[in-house]
This record gives sequence, C-alpha cells and structure tokens, in this order.
Amino acid sequence: MENTEKAGYQEPGEEYFAVLCGSLPEEMRKAYHSYGKTFRAGYVALNQGDFELAAAKLSHAIGENPSPHSFIPLELATAYLNLQKYEEGRALLEGFMKEHPDSMQGYHLLCEIFWEIKEFDQAQELLLSCPEELVDSLPIQLLRGETLFQAKRYQEAESLYLDYLQSSGWDENIARLLAKTYEALFEKEKARDLYGEIMRQCRGCGVRIDTFIKQRYADLCFESGKYSTDILELYLSLVQEDPDNKAHYYKKISQIHSAQGNEQEARRYQLFAHELKGN
Repeated sequence: MENTEKAGYQEPGEEYFAVLCGSLPEEMRKAYHSYGKTFRAGYVALNQGDFELAAAKLSHAIGENPSPHSFIPLELATAYLNLQKYEEGRALLEGFMKEHPDSMQGYHLLCEIFWEIKEFDQAQELLLSCPEELVDSLPIQLLRGETLFQAKRYQEAESLYLDYLQSSGWDENIARLLAKTYEALFEKEKARDLYGEIMRQCRGCGVRIDTFIKQRYADLCFESGKYSTDILELYLSLVQEDPDNKAHYYKKISQIHSAQGNEQEARRYQLFAHELKGN
C-alpha cells in the first residue's frame, strides 16, 4: 500500500485547487489556501459545476472562517447565482462589497443578480457609487453599458459606448458591445461596419480574429447582398473554425456560389448542408 505520508503527497482535488488558485491575485490566493478543507472542497465543486455541493460546503466554510474580510461570500454568491437563489446571493454580495469596495468580481456578480431580477436602476446606482478611482474605469463602463442593454435602453447604451471610444480611444470590448447594440437597434449597416473594423484592428495587431466577430460580419454582409469572394472565403474559414455550425456556413457558401453563377459548386455545398441537417 502506497505511503500517503511521504513528502509531496496531495489529497485528491488539492492539485486542481492549487491550479485554480494560481490565477488569483496574491492576496486572494493566500487567503484561499488558508481557509481549510471544507472551503477547498466547495471551491473545487463550484469550478466543476456542482453548485449544490459548492453551496453546502462554502456555507459551512463561512462558519469556519467568520472574518468579515473573508472572500468566501464571493464564491458562495457565485454558487447561489447559478442556483438562481438571487436574494441569498444579493445579501451576501452587498455585505461583501462593504468590506471590498474595489472588488471588480463583486461588482460583476452583483450586477448579474440585478439583471436577473430586473433591478436595473439598482445596478446603475451600485456602479455610480463605486470608489472615485473606479468610476471611469473600463470594467465599470462595460457593466454600465451592459446594464443599459439588459434594460433595453439601447440608445443610452450606444451613447455611453460612443462617448468612451471618443474620450479613451479604441477598445475592442467596447466596440463589440456597441456592435451588439447596433444590432438591437436594427442598425445593421453600422453593426456590420463596426464588426469589420474590429477585424481590421485584429489584423493590424496580428491578433487572431474571434470566430463570433467573423460570423456576424459575414452574415450581415450576406444579408445586405454582398456575395463577394471575400465573404465566400470567410465562410470557408468558418467551416474549419466553427464545425458545429457547418450546415449554416455550407448553405451560405452554396448561395454565394449560386449568386456568382457557379451552379455546380452551389449544388455541391447545398448537398453538404442537407447531409449535415439529416444527421
């Protein structure tokens, strides 16, 4: 029987816990390692999607670590959010934010809860009451814009994003949300052009273009009657990058070939699309 007392032995889940903690800020990482086995089991369960077990373990861990400065409420609130226990999560986070007013994770989680319970004004009040040094930060502006979007106040969201781009310069995260807002406003040409600009910025920096951006640009170009070879090539590349949606891309490729007068290729890709839909 293997001697579990030997140096370097780790209990099951301990190595995974260490990996999870590795990406945390130093203060949180040290705290998480100090909270004990019950917290460790709850945190691992949370990251494995077992939210019931996570909630049970993390609730117990709070009792074992009663410090008001603890980060455990943040993780328990995450479990509650996934269990749709919004009021329990809200109560935990509101207490947590009093002790950690600079926690961006706390702002994000509490906003998610406010969005779920349709308390959009509460979310805006929360974000506007954060410490002065955070009010104009990118993460807070992203949350403010998403709050407006969730409340279907699309024109206000558009204004916020445009003001940010004008005052602070290009940011892909803001641009993506602005493009999404344009789509909600049925301003498809603006959305298409902005997705195209995001792609150009990525190419200019040598950064891989996100598949979603590429798909939205291609689809909006297609909807506006653009059946160029460039759009055809985009769809061909998406077949490789996003195989789960091959049928959609094959259909578009077939239609572009047909519009270009290449009926043989149009039929071939139409057959590919039909075969996938039949499976």
